[in-house]
Amino acid sequence: MARGSFSLATLSLTLYLCSCLMFDNVKADLIGNICSDAYNPASCNQVLRSDPHSAKADLRDLGQIAIDKATAMAKTTLILVKALGKGRVSSICAEVFGVVIHNLNECPGLLRSSNRLSSNYLSAEASSSMNELVTCQDKYEGNEPANVKQAIQTTYDTISIILAVAARL
Repeated sequence: MARGSFSLATLSLTLYLCSCLMFDNVKADLIGNICSDAYNPASCNQVLRSDPHSAKADLRDLGQIAIDKATAMAKTTLILVKALGKGRVSSICAEVFGVVIHNLNECPGLLRSSNRLSSNYLSAEASSSMNELVTCQDKYEGNEPANVKQAIQTTYDTISIILAVAARL
């Protein structure tokens, strides 16, 4: 009888340890799963894995990391666009980035909400922001300065992470 209890305890402990290891692998793989749906998977991996909180983050935490980084990038790009001068394209792009920042400021509340409608609105805010960025880029007609082009692309890539997170909520 004691031998059967020992075998059962050993088996239970082994199963428990295996399930813990599998859970850690699933959690570590969460970033990979999200990034596989992002516009630029390599950029997504860099953005999320560079944050020290991402190792223990759940889906909503990763979404918040993406929102924070996208907002910071949009604000930086707005400053860059404004520094280029007061021309028609700069003023349109400044307005665009104002809209993008406003949209991104709406995202944390939508991310925290647990209903399906909020995740749809989160997707809509991210999609709208991405479309706005394309509008800005189009206004340059291919003549945007390299640093502006890169900043717009990085912002776009980072916002696409929010879209990938929203699809999983």
